[in-house]
Amino acid sequence: MLLSNADIKRIENLGFSRDSFVDDVEGWLQLKNQNGHCVFHDGMKCLIYAHRPEGCTLYPVIYNMDNDCAIIDEDCPYGSHFSISPAVRKQLFSLVSKIESERLQS
Repeated sequence: MLLSNADIKRIENLGFSRDSFVDDVEGWLQLKNQNGHCVFHDGMKCLIYAHRPEGCTLYPVIYNMDNDCAIIDEDCPYGSHFSISPAVRKQLFSLVSKIESERLQS
């Protein structure tokens, strides 16, 4: 999951160090994973649910970079229960724009 600077600050304010949850992959800041799961998922639930990254609030709607569009993540077992509303699409594109801008500034 890609992270915005606001996501990182919000999680740091919970007492977590940046190094414990952020991976930098070619300039893209993203949540670390352990055993195929987000570091904040304990196997049952998200430990920071109320403060989770904006991208997590939109999931399973994700950005498809190759086609420049919003899609339902094919890996989500409940994906067929979701649709992409215009409001969610707009929020996703706004988030992607913000993260791309922050990446260029760093």
